[in-house]
Amino acid sequence: METIVFLPGYLSPPAGFSAFREAFPDYRLLEAEPHPTPALAEEAWRSRVPEGAHLVAFSEAGVAAVRIAPEVGAKSLVLFSPYFRVDDALLARLRALRQAYEEGGLSAFVTAAAPWFFGSLLLGRGQAQIEAWAKGLEGRDLGAWLEGLLSLGDVRKWLRRLEHPALVAVGAEDVFTPMRYGHEVTEWVPELRGMLVTIEGAGHFAPWENPAEASALARGFIERYEDFLKGPAHWREEEAEEAGAKPLLRFEPEAPS
Repeated sequence: METIVFLPGYLSPPAGFSAFREAFPDYRLLEAEPHPTPALAEEAWRSRVPEGAHLVAFSEAGVAAVRIAPEVGAKSLVLFSPYFRVDDALLARLRALRQAYEEGGLSAFVTAAAPWFFGSLLLGRGQAQIEAWAKGLEGRDLGAWLEGLLSLGDVRKWLRRLEHPALVAVGAEDVFTPMRYGHEVTEWVPELRGMLVTIEGAGHFAPWENPAEASALARGFIERYEDFLKGPAHWREEEAEEAGAKPLLRFEPEAPS
């Protein structure tokens, strides 16, 4: 039985990846505990990830996942809402969150963070879910999380070590780490092994805002990662075709009349 390891970001909702479990009935599922910084997470998780596992990581946990994946020979990697550098835009958001936290504690942090972390659907009708997320943050060291990211810098070079396919999934309404961060990840994954998709109606917390689509994307990628390594269909040679026959499933537009 193959193994999937879920790696949560430090601000992940308290339910964790429980909504994903029904999507993977034929896999052994492991979920790691969150840690405030990528460095601490990497140190704690390295010994817990078995050889040849599939990794599913959220937010800054992707940094630790990319460090661990080559060491354990991971078969595939799914990254939800990832970022591998803190540029000026993200730096400004983190500094604003730090100021809110230092001046008003957890309540002020939640008020400042929610519009950046959640999409319009939950911001409009998901007050109960947002309150549950805020409740789950009680007792967590948000100061350490903030300082860990403020000092992250640019670690995109670590993506060059990946030897397996990576799916990058970003909420279409992610304001905290918008789509360009996802594009950067796929650009740095070697040999076109990275694929980027969007999750509609979701913000930074896409796996929890639209869990049905998020888990279906992860399942489809994990089940077909070997096909993905062959490249898109139009790159492959049709082995069963007769000489001179038209390629199968190839779009050939008609010449204009």
